[in-house]
Amino acid sequence: MFLDQEARLKNARPNETDFDGDWKPDEDELLVLDNSDEVTDVVNAAIGNAVALPRINTTNFENEQIKALITCEGAAGAERLLIQRFTGQQLLRRKRAYLLDGNNFRELDEAAFTLGSSITCIVEDGELKFDSYHNLRAIFDVVDFYEEATDADIDTIAAHASINIPDVDGFKDDATQTIRKLVHKVMNSGVLDAHTSQEIHDRAADTGLTIDLINGVLQVPDDKALARQFFRFLDDSLYEAALSGQRYVTNSKRAI
Repeated sequence: MFLDQEARLKNARPNETDFDGDWKPDEDELLVLDNSDEVTDVVNAAIGNAVALPRINTTNFENEQIKALITCEGAAGAERLLIQRFTGQQLLRRKRAYLLDGNNFRELDEAAFTLGSSITCIVEDGELKFDSYHNLRAIFDVVDFYEEATDADIDTIAAHASINIPDVDGFKDDATQTIRKLVHKVMNSGVLDAHTSQEIHDRAADTGLTIDLINGVLQVPDDKALARQFFRFLDDSLYEAALSGQRYVTNSKRAI
């Protein structure tokens, strides 16, 4: 069953592409990440002595906090893991389930669960392959791809010579999760060091975005929506269509 689900996923998504945390895959694309330490630990455990792993307490199955069901396939040295996400909805003891026993139905009173209808991810050749970030993060810790700026990070970017945040404390209080993620990405991209304030101002104007420039310093708008546009532009996720002149926000930042 796991092999069939793997085949369906790969056949439906034959084109593998690196995941950068900024966009959703097209219908024919399979996202790829290098294995994290956590994933590597799971691989080593799966291809090692499985009998040596801690056993689950089947009498207390519902509280075992199981995140995934995994099977290992392939020859030694070329193993791959096929992984299904596991949720509480798959536990049958939370519902009234009946089994056909001979000619009669009896109520299920043993610990039992259903298997998923699709595979969540594949681990092979040192890589993690998946089609849904939402489902993947329910199994593995991949938060680094959507890390948010802390208050200390906001203090750091506010101290940059190229920009001015008029009310830093107010900005922190109002900063949504989206803004904090954008601030974090802008900090790590080096865009404020790679381009002058004047250059950023002029290129923003070319896309129809007005950014105030006072004494050579870019002014971060007080308005939350405008501040979000400001950081989207610095993150290269705000652009103007060449033909229509319409401005768009994009989740896809693949180079063509």
